[in-house]
Amino acid sequence: MLLRIENIFAANSSRKEFFAIVGRHFPIFSEEYVLIEKAYDTAKNAFRLHLRDDGATRYFEHLRGVALILMEYLRIRDANVIAAALLHDIIEDIEGWNEERLALRFNKGVAQLVWWVTKPSVDLYSGDKEARNRAYHQNLGCAPRWAIIIKLADRLHNLLTLWAVPEEKQRRKVRETQDFYLQLAEKEIVLVHEIEAVIVRIQGSFPPVAKVE
Repeated sequence: MLLRIENIFAANSSRKEFFAIVGRHFPIFSEEYVLIEKAYDTAKNAFRLHLRDDGATRYFEHLRGVALILMEYLRIRDANVIAAALLHDIIEDIEGWNEERLALRFNKGVAQLVWWVTKPSVDLYSGDKEARNRAYHQNLGCAPRWAIIIKLADRLHNLLTLWAVPEEKQRRKVRETQDFYLQLAEKEIVLVHEIEAVIVRIQGSFPPVAKVE
């Protein structure tokens, strides 16, 4: 299950391979193909200077990975959803992007999906990240199904690539996933077993707790 997903990433790590998949489902030059291509290029350019936590991997690999989970693993064929997956972090992480700009460049559907999965600015909560996360989770619980599926694919990819972060952050991500995202997956009946499996894998990598004599 997890190996299959990781094989999808390994087999489709270039633009050519990614768009070979897109081309199997949408005719080249079709409205859907062009939309996904525009989202791919926009995201790649916007995140061109951003790296993941390991300090070496391009951040764009995460965005492409989330889109691959949707296209190849979940077999989603909605171009707006795939485009939104590629763009899902752009409002949150790239200055100058907002829902209105996305709607103008793409369409209202893509813009709304990205908005739903975007955390509000921590400044709105006086720097209180926990308060921001609570508000975000509450809002996400009311989100449309496609937005939730994008977020669950995002969480799954983050968990699959969590090895480069300190153990405490890994534990924190696992707790948050168990407390919120796993319940959301169960509610939507999507990626439940995959998220459970990656949690087991991560927990198995933690050093054993010393017994108190």
